[in-house]
Amino acid sequence: MSTPSATITMQQRQLGNELRKLRDAAGLTQEEAADHLGRAHNKISRVENGKVSISTLELETLLTLYRASEKDKVWCRELAKGARRRRGRPRDETSLYRGPKWFRAFRDFEQSATEIMVTGSEVLPGYLQTEAYTRGIFAGRGGDPNAKEVEQHIRIRQERQALLTRENPPEFSFVLSESALRRQIGGTDVMAAQLTHLAELALLPNISIQVIPFNAQSYADVGCDFVIFRFDQDTSTDIVYIEIYGDALYLDKPPETVHRYIDLLHRLYGIAQGPVESRSFILELARQFAGSTARKD
Repeated sequence: MSTPSATITMQQRQLGNELRKLRDAAGLTQEEAADHLGRAHNKISRVENGKVSISTLELETLLTLYRASEKDKVWCRELAKGARRRRGRPRDETSLYRGPKWFRAFRDFEQSATEIMVTGSEVLPGYLQTEAYTRGIFAGRGGDPNAKEVEQHIRIRQERQALLTRENPPEFSFVLSESALRRQIGGTDVMAAQLTHLAELALLPNISIQVIPFNAQSYADVGCDFVIFRFDQDTSTDIVYIEIYGDALYLDKPPETVHRYIDLLHRLYGIAQGPVESRSFILELARQFAGSTARKD
């Protein structure tokens, strides 16, 4: 039997997202899936929203109904197992999630989040990057900026950037170090276009961009990059994402650990320029890069 959960765990949310995608791919409604389980029609909605857990039998029944691939079955079983295990976890145990599926989890969270808060200390976050800037990153690593792998990376990144302007988009807030704006990636012409693009994004009603200038007087840890996902204004279900080399960490418990990152984010807001001042700062840097390009010509 499924049971209500006092808080929505990360795995419950992921499992719900995966089951929703599988149901949509199968062309079934929530009511049809619930009828197949012999459950109330709101059962599937609550599972997909992470509000309730799901029994092993119910999960296997849905996976069969949705004609899930073996790969998707394994992933859903792992998520369900993790969700059940975590309900009995000691409250003071810090949860760090890592592994090769980190990007799949990231995309699940960004699709369902209502607010996404991002910090960037050395390189602009992927949400904000132009295609030329992204190619410049790959070129700087010694790779071919036009390789098939790069093309695929850019295609996926552009799909993710559609979040910024979709209908009912999440609220985005970015706190960027001046280093990320000045670090020359792809040449001065690329940087001029990139920063102009940044200033245009800053005009969107759901996007706030703040810059921490070099002369900001603070002891805050400006070099700590992370993302916070928030869902329906419920801070108790916040998830912190921290990228590390070749992998990533996810934190959602205990609350004290998550709150430390929320507190850090607010300190960064406090030392950063406001959105209007930041946009002017970005445009001035764009003009400087454009001027450098003109002098070279």
